[in-house]
Order: sequence, then C-alpha cells, then structure tokens
Amino acid sequence: MALATMLLAAAPASAAPVVSTITVSSFFPDPVEPFTTTGGVLCDSGTALTDFDHFGGGPRAGTFHLTKTLTCDDGSGTFTIRVEAKVIFGAPTDNGGWAVMGGTGDYENLHGGGSIVGTYVFDPDGIIDVYTGIVMN
Repeated sequence: MALATMLLAAAPASAAPVVSTITVSSFFPDPVEPFTTTGGVLCDSGTALTDFDHFGGGPRAGTFHLTKTLTCDDGSGTFTIRVEAKVIFGAPTDNGGWAVMGGTGDYENLHGGGSIVGTYVFDPDGIIDVYTGIVMN
C-alpha cells in the first residue's frame, strides 16, 4: 500500500485545460486582420484571413458562416477555425461559436473551440472579435 501511494504521488498530474483568448481586429476595407492570443498553446500573434461561406437571415437579424485561417508571426504554423454567429441588425455586438478545423506545424493536432463576441467599431469601420475557449494540442 505504501508503494502504491508513493507511485501515485510521483506520477505527473494531467494538466487542466487552459482558457485561451484570440482577439482579431478587422477594419474595412483592409484585408489584413492582425490577431493576438493569451493563455493556452497558441502563438502570441499573427494575421488572419477570412473566407466567408454564406450569410442568411431576414430584415431584422441574420447568421454568418465562415472559416478563418490564422498564421503565426513566429513561423510555428497556421490553424483554421470555423465560425458561426448571429447578428441583430443595429446591435453593437454579434455572438456565436467557433471550432478548430485543423492546423499545420505546431498546430497539426490542435482541437477545441468556444464562443465568440464581435464588437462593431466605427472610424474606421470594423469589428473586434474575441474568441474565448479551450484549445489543446
């Protein structure tokens, strides 16, 4: 029994998932979308490229669906996320969810996802998207 207790005490504990935040700034019509991250296993910064899939909705609200490929400034790789969000026209924010679709380099085995809140800004026109969630390699 004492040996089992000593072995358990010496075994490394599993790391608890860490909440990561990705902040992407998009200003129209500039196609360059800088991003920064905090927490977790992601690089500190880079640029994002958005590929819009489709937008649907009615006269008061809608949903948008897109993928975003994020390329790290440090050369560690890229990762792609799928985003699905809703917007009420005239509201100051939109919100929805996101999930990792894949990656290259250090992010080849990346998986996870979370929620997104986008805040519209003016002068210049754009949006600041904050993605919060759990990502693991």
